[in-house]
Amino acid sequence: MQPYFLPYLGYFQLIAACDCFLIYDNVQFIKNGWIERNRYLLDGEPKWFGVPLAKGSHTQAILEKRISPHFQIEPLINKLAFAYRKAPYVEQTLTWLEALLKLPAQNIAEFNELALRSCCSLLKLNTPIVRASEWAPQSHAKAQERVIEVIQSVGGTCYLNPVAGGDLYDADGFAQAGYALQLLRPVLPSYAQHNHPFVPALSILDAFMFNDLNTVCGWVRQGEILHG
Repeated sequence: MQPYFLPYLGYFQLIAACDCFLIYDNVQFIKNGWIERNRYLLDGEPKWFGVPLAKGSHTQAILEKRISPHFQIEPLINKLAFAYRKAPYVEQTLTWLEALLKLPAQNIAEFNELALRSCCSLLKLNTPIVRASEWAPQSHAKAQERVIEVIQSVGGTCYLNPVAGGDLYDADGFAQAGYALQLLRPVLPSYAQHNHPFVPALSILDAFMFNDLNTVCGWVRQGEILHG
């Protein structure tokens, strides 16, 4: 999977369900996607927040996208503090996030990896996390063929992908290459969000703000695996 910015609960259900999670950091960066931003909750409505990136070529890979030198942590923390001012776990969540944002990271792939690892530590997930850029250097293969190359590079036998991306892949093509294709359907339990109607699939920060860690730890192990 591409390294998303503080992704939603289903992303961590994918990590929990697999034997090895491979960060797909050496593919082309797509602007205004989930890599540089995600959604938080403000007065019952989803809003965007994220990390600004330095200007660069549109052909740059994710691992080449540098974080803007003008990025300031305090305004982001203040925005989230206001939005979640009534949430029961706002103080501990923002203390954790502020420390995370201060960790040295040269590019968005590196920061998102740090964030994923930190989240996994909180969620008690021990799935090994590795980078595609270290195990499977760039090649001329595209789409499914490239994914199969990456599986080969780490000695995998099966590819687990979110069900929402299932249309991108052909199970017969994986089988012909000697691999199984499975899909993960996320399970997103509802929870109280300031007495507003529940908004699912926000950044994992939202789950941390409103729920104790033991509860969220249980949720990340609820994804449903389907055969491709």
